[in-house]
Amino acid sequence: MFSRRKAKGGVAGLALHEDSLRYLELERSGSGLRVVRQEFIPVSSGGVVKESLQKVGTVEKAFDDLKSQLGKFAFPVVLGVPSRDVTLRLVEYPKMPLGDVRDALALEFDKYFPYAWAESASDIAEVDVPARDAAAKSTVLVATCRLSYMRDLLKASERVGIPLGAVEPMNVAFFRASMGPRPREDAYFIVGVEPEVTHIVLGYRDNGILFRSTLIDLTNPARRNSEEDLVPILKDVQNTMIFAGNQYRGIEIRNLVLGGSIGENPRLKSLLEAGASVNVTFSDVWTTWGVPSPLGNVPGYDAAFGLALRNLL
Repeated sequence: MFSRRKAKGGVAGLALHEDSLRYLELERSGSGLRVVRQEFIPVSSGGVVKESLQKVGTVEKAFDDLKSQLGKFAFPVVLGVPSRDVTLRLVEYPKMPLGDVRDALALEFDKYFPYAWAESASDIAEVDVPARDAAAKSTVLVATCRLSYMRDLLKASERVGIPLGAVEPMNVAFFRASMGPRPREDAYFIVGVEPEVTHIVLGYRDNGILFRSTLIDLTNPARRNSEEDLVPILKDVQNTMIFAGNQYRGIEIRNLVLGGSIGENPRLKSLLEAGASVNVTFSDVWTTWGVPSPLGNVPGYDAAFGLALRNLL
């Protein structure tokens, strides 16, 4: 899922949301990027529920609708796996080459996850962590889901003729898009708010080192302006901050980027700034990356944008 090869041309990102497929083609334009095409394809109810794939056939029908809309796929596609279907976890080993880490993890995979390596679709990426002994260790972020799940999803895309270039968890792509193009050296939060699921990512430098997804129901627009209904997001941020402080002594988290399809919420911004003592900024991928959208600066394309970015960076 994590392995990356820079694309010579453009790359498309395809994100599976509850209400739609969101599709975006990006290509290099001078020193920046350009949106080649952007599509929104409705998905019938029940295909993806609370950011978990429930009916592959429903999503395959939407894949076919997308193909009909496009005529053909002009670029390789990075497909986003709904975030709650993938487990993301850090695993540490004594310092060793990444291939040796993979071999060691395969032998003791069920120590960390509820199934064996042979039953998984997994990948690893080495990450930096804010630990004093980090240089003496190999710390990897493991992304894994059951192999049977991945086979069903890949078969559906293959039947439609989607030219897959890679597969990646959508919350990883969301993190990449929200982080922006400038290198970072600090620790920070990126929070993505969707109608039924809120994602909290602890970032350090250019890495996501802790990923959490919480079911918080904000489907009713009135709840998005209710402090009582927004407090669970604050509590999750506070709890993640406490965990990070226990895990990494001396870590300071002063900044939080707030995004997602319903993340631009002044009431939530004020609540987080007061309750978590962080500086909160809103994420808008179009502004963050300086890339105009053909459809206007519509929200909800963070994951699709991050998927397309994956092989362009």
